[in-house]
Amino acid sequence: MTTDTSPRGFSRRALLAGTAATLGALAAPPLAAPARAQARTDRPIEVLVLGAGMSGLTAALALQRRGHKVTVIERQGRIGGRLLSLPLGDGMFTEAGGGHFRSDMPLVLNYVRHFNLPLLSLNDGLPVYMVDGKTAKSADITNWPWDLTSEERNVTVSANLNRYLFRAGLDTNTVLSPDWPDEDLLDRLDDITLEDLLRPVGASPAFLKLLAANAGLFTPYAQTLSIIPDLAYHFGDQNVFRIQGGNNRLPMAMANALGRSNIVLDAQVVRIDQTGPRIRVGTKDGKEFTGDAIVSTIPFSVMDEVEVTPAWSAGKARMFAEMEWDKTVKVIVKTREPTWLAHNVRGWPMAGGDRPWERFIDITGNEPGGHGSGFFYLNGENADRVLAAPREVRAQQVVDIFQQDLPGLLGDVVSVSDFAWSEQPWIRGSFGSTPVGGGWMVKEWTAPEGRIHFAGDFTTLKTGWVEGAIESGLRAARQIDPEARPLSGAR
Repeated sequence: MTTDTSPRGFSRRALLAGTAATLGALAAPPLAAPARAQARTDRPIEVLVLGAGMSGLTAALALQRRGHKVTVIERQGRIGGRLLSLPLGDGMFTEAGGGHFRSDMPLVLNYVRHFNLPLLSLNDGLPVYMVDGKTAKSADITNWPWDLTSEERNVTVSANLNRYLFRAGLDTNTVLSPDWPDEDLLDRLDDITLEDLLRPVGASPAFLKLLAANAGLFTPYAQTLSIIPDLAYHFGDQNVFRIQGGNNRLPMAMANALGRSNIVLDAQVVRIDQTGPRIRVGTKDGKEFTGDAIVSTIPFSVMDEVEVTPAWSAGKARMFAEMEWDKTVKVIVKTREPTWLAHNVRGWPMAGGDRPWERFIDITGNEPGGHGSGFFYLNGENADRVLAAPREVRAQQVVDIFQQDLPGLLGDVVSVSDFAWSEQPWIRGSFGSTPVGGGWMVKEWTAPEGRIHFAGDFTTLKTGWVEGAIESGLRAARQIDPEARPLSGAR
């Protein structure tokens, strides 16, 4: 086995090489009617899109197809945002960012189909659980050792969750509708955690621990409003896939369609001035751009680095300050073969528990080559623990604990590396979401600030999902030009 000890396991050269090789991962629209830009749309206008991730590219393409002049200004030296595919050798790629898509994401499916990108099929989760010192396979539900209620026994985590959601007046279909939630649900779900929602309808503490092992240890304590769409994707659809050669082939294809001459890389926005007849945007390297409207996908976690004139409204400033951002560390593993399949465990996740390794995600699927590919998915205290350890050993420590807890599942490990989103200066975090009591942000992020319109998966309740990023990009584009449309006839 070899352990890659370069920063996060991948050098800048490797990142760029991976991007080049691939050329060869929200939310309900506004509850009220979207506000229109102050710029006129009965003639072509100039739009500045801040960020070349999925939301920015979606908005840019939709507006360009309407005849508007679009310039995308990207802080990084690459395209794709949090769709970041990294080469593992032997023709394999792993995903530092958005790791998979599902068939209940119509916008994603249409964009992938439009660019005719080849897909890899993945397995949905059939994990082994390790909770409270006890271990059992999810496939062996009759022998689960945890103190579940009688109605929770002999039933999968997914089936139990869907029953409890139904009792609470929800389901994994409706919550993915573009117009979810309505005002009443927004008020009802705003001030409670998922545990607050599920306990009164019968969920036991043992079930909530198993749910956390499957979906992430933060799950029971997340605000209900922000976690429900995430659960709907994970537990409402079992058809999982990614793009062969890396998921960032999608934003690269979109960038090519937009025209590379319309995208400026390595340009960090530090000033926005909309006091005059034209908006002016200044970058750290001294460049200045002017336009009639802005679509900003700058993560709220770094909005304090941008000087804005006039100053942000009180609501926007509060939203930027109070949105919660997860840290998320991925410890990336390549194995000689996907040994776990022989143990009848697999998929998203292959293993989950209350241990420091938290979850192992198997993304091998039908990728050719015969090797195993996956990553440990760490948040909260587990991510903090990794980040506090010496860089040269922190990834291997996670693998070693897992090997001790569940020996034999990984088999022969070929390489280990890590990637931490909190260490990326352009975002300083992974997923932005509303805290308990933060439902007011939904209306705030859908409302333009003068001629600035907001997009990004974090401006949706589908935070962390490409579907949400695309929805938000279309929302912002339609605020500027109501006739803006997605590719391939998607709605």
